[in-house]
Amino acid sequence: MVGCSGSVPGPDSPASCYLLEADDDSGRTWRVVLDLGSGAAGPLQRHLPGGDLTTLDGVLLSHLHADHCLDACGLYVALKHGPAAHRGEPVPPVPLWAPADAPGRLARAYDLPEDGPGMTEQFAFGAWVDRRPVRLGPFTVEPVLVEHPVEAYGLRVTGPSERGDGSTAVLAYTGDTDDCPALDHLSADADLLLTEATFTDAVTVERGVHLSGTRAGVAAARAGARSVVVTHLPPWADAPGVLAEVRAAYGGPAELARPGAVHHL
Repeated sequence: MVGCSGSVPGPDSPASCYLLEADDDSGRTWRVVLDLGSGAAGPLQRHLPGGDLTTLDGVLLSHLHADHCLDACGLYVALKHGPAAHRGEPVPPVPLWAPADAPGRLARAYDLPEDGPGMTEQFAFGAWVDRRPVRLGPFTVEPVLVEHPVEAYGLRVTGPSERGDGSTAVLAYTGDTDDCPALDHLSADADLLLTEATFTDAVTVERGVHLSGTRAGVAAARAGARSVVVTHLPPWADAPGVLAEVRAAYGGPAELARPGAVHHL
């Protein structure tokens, strides 16, 4: 858990960013991030070999709101101008999967010329297609279109389990969404459901944007998720209240996301 603050970075956490690690059959460790939101590129370096952002094997963006994607601009700088580039060593483009407008969105965010290559020399962009899986090293990532005001995907990631018996583990990440039928497929029997829950039911907000604690708990129970970590809480949110709502609706283990926390599947 690199960053788990919702909507904006908080005083104790960057915005959304989750580092996944798994070994392939050769023993090589692969490292990919789910989202790279505002403020995340700094603390992410604590968890990478030598603190080197260029050791990332992939970036998986759920959607293109700033609190989920904007530190890809910092990664672009590290890839283009970092120590390896200064030494004249080639830095292969990092796979970056996202909604289709990501190349333009990120280029505009960094004010790159409209008629230039943008970030296409640093990132190998791929566009999510609903329910079409993508393979990245030992990870299989299935994007699931969810309910948010912009094109947004939950990501269902399957990879080798640490149980050592050849089995697989499933992490389901909702990204940003309200409750919708797609959550049932995304979260079905997940070993860990990383779910947003941005406020309690006491807060009056527009539907179709985010989950309350109650709606997150109901969705987790409905899908049969085995455990839940609650994330995307803004600095002003009632975090204990949100967690209490999740636990009231969902009978399995549930906890709040914490920066620096590690979960083994």
